[in-house]
Amino acid sequence: MSNSKAYMEKWRVTHKIEIAEQKKNWWAKYPLRRVWVSMRQRCYNLNDKGYKYYGSRGISVCDAWADYKTFEKWALENGWQKGLTIDRINNNGNYEPNNCQFITQSENNKKRRMRHSPQPRGIDGRFYSQGKE
Repeated sequence: MSNSKAYMEKWRVTHKIEIAEQKKNWWAKYPLRRVWVSMRQRCYNLNDKGYKYYGSRGISVCDAWADYKTFEKWALENGWQKGLTIDRINNNGNYEPNNCQFITQSENNKKRRMRHSPQPRGIDGRFYSQGKE
């Protein structure tokens, strides 16, 4: 490999690491924006790992929330705090003000759709809790 090719390869690898670090720092600095971006990725990005559970099922984000500032205003008025996750009250409904709330990751995990082994369900269709609350 010539010196210029070796230099370019080293630069590319270093630059890629720097970009990854900047992205990591950016997400940490703006956690609510991460919620907004992730929500939109799940619904609209065919390459997102969550797309099959959201976008492919027809789940979308309301038009008003296409603007981050509108989403941010709603989130802050509706109890968002760092560490909370956005939750759709009706699992088949869209991301929109009357169908969303903020809950802890632990609460969200309890509501998660089963993907492997089913658990018994109650009359209301929710999974029975098995284990720690």
